[in-house]
Order: sequence, then C-alpha cells, then structure tokens
Amino acid sequence: MENDEVKFKKIKKRKILQTWQHKNRKTGLTSFIFCYPNGNYYYFTIVCFIKRCGLKKCVKENCCYERVYYNSLNDYILYKSFDECVEAVINWHKVRDN
Repeated sequence: MENDEVKFKKIKKRKILQTWQHKNRKTGLTSFIFCYPNGNYYYFTIVCFIKRCGLKKCVKENCCYERVYYNSLNDYILYKSFDECVEAVINWHKVRDN
C-alpha cells in the first residue's frame, strides 16, 4: 500500500468523535482513524467489509466471522497527529501484506 493510494475521507455525520475512513477494495479492508476531542489523540481500527477480505485467514477458510482485525487501542497506542496515525495505518498494511 503506497502513501499515494491512501486517502482518508472525513465522515461528516459523526458528531462526537471526528472520524476518517479509507476503503481498500482490493483487500476488502476499511481503515478508520478516530480523534479524541479533548486531547487531540488519534487511534485507528482496521475492519473487514466483505466476506473474503484477502487476509491469509480468509483465503484459507471460505469465510471468517471476524469484523475488526486490529485496533491500536488494544495495544494502548495513541498518536499525537493525524499524519502519524496515517503512517501507522500504512505500516500495518505493509506488515500484513508481507
């Protein structure tokens, strides 16, 4: 996943947490970036939006029932800037693809 391919679009209907999303139709994964309003901290979540998302687990099995594959809060990771969070998403995809 190249940096040029990753364009996050702000979801305008979200009133509490500012949220941006990027859908990768090749892999079937959606990346969400959320912003805490009080501290300007960002975190991200990777979610599957189709049954066969291209992950190794889904290729081996005909279907998987997991929807959320990764959430940076599970590892207690918060980012101070939006750009830093975008880079973390790109790196997550690079590691997953290799």
